[in-house]
Amino acid sequence: MKKLILITSIVLFSSAVFSQDHKKDFDGLKMNAVSFNLLGTTPVVGLTYERIVSDYMSLEIGVGSNSFGVGTKIMPFKIKASTMMFTTGLSIVYADYKDGFLASGKRTQFYVPIGISYYGIKGFNFGIDAGPAYRAFANDANSNVDDNGFIPWAGIKIGMRF
Repeated sequence: MKKLILITSIVLFSSAVFSQDHKKDFDGLKMNAVSFNLLGTTPVVGLTYERIVSDYMSLEIGVGSNSFGVGTKIMPFKIKASTMMFTTGLSIVYADYKDGFLASGKRTQFYVPIGISYYGIKGFNFGIDAGPAYRAFANDANSNVDDNGFIPWAGIKIGMRF
């Protein structure tokens, strides 16, 4: 499973090498953002760093309560400031809930977010999405969780661009 996460991370972030054309902004829109997340790339709560890498794509990495995740967002229509934009993408999350109240065990989750994002010209950043996720629990000697499969997933984030 760790090899799969490593390979997927390399694929997601390798596009950044080819996407960079040394812009400082995109049509006045700041390229970087830090956001507070609820579910999404950092279940249950967490912080994400996002960077616009092309006119149609951004990459993000997040750290949350007992979790971390990486992902990419694709805007099929060009990224624009002060406009609600349709988004989709792929996020991969690893979480260790131990013996939590609502969830327990270690899991890797692949999430296909479908939603909207808003990047304000003065730095406000907002996104909400929902979509299918596939979760795979780690098999270890201390766990009897085997609830692998597809689940509905969603996320919301609010932050600032810089």
